[in-house]
Amino acid sequence: MAIQLRGFSRKDEKALDRSLSLIRQRLRDRPGPMPHDLRIALDEIVSGKRPQVTLAFGGEAPACRDLAGRTAGYRVVLCPRAFAVGKAKRTRLTAVLFHELIHVARGKELDAETFENAWFADAGAREPTRADWAAFAEEGYRGWWVQLDRRSRRVTDYSDRFIITFPKPTEARLIW
Repeated sequence: MAIQLRGFSRKDEKALDRSLSLIRQRLRDRPGPMPHDLRIALDEIVSGKRPQVTLAFGGEAPACRDLAGRTAGYRVVLCPRAFAVGKAKRTRLTAVLFHELIHVARGKELDAETFENAWFADAGAREPTRADWAAFAEEGYRGWWVQLDRRSRRVTDYSDRFIITFPKPTEARLIW
């Protein structure tokens, strides 16, 4: 198995299996444009052609206080809030997992937020937070595969293909 699970309940393991199945399906039947090398990298991660990725349950770890997930190399820590049912009566698990797998594929925060929102708006994606906008600014509004026009909030890949336009940040989330 390409992805090793550590510390999850049986219920959470089943939810992860469903999320990975949906991610595989969307990589096959793309809902929007994605740079070819990113799609190949993600496909290799979820199919086992890449080194093993470990998904670990974060539980009460300090990193989970404010996050749904975190990535370091080939290790992804998923926190309880990724599994929690939100206002829309569904979890954010699939969107969070996809976001973190983009980081495993060497994507920056802008890459992960862009494709999370463009591909999984119906599966728990949430618009960028204040911390995300700060990361975008720190990285020069450029990811590994995408770039953001900060005035229009329009995101394109490096072939100038439109990916998504982020909603206008509210004052609470805004950091330019």
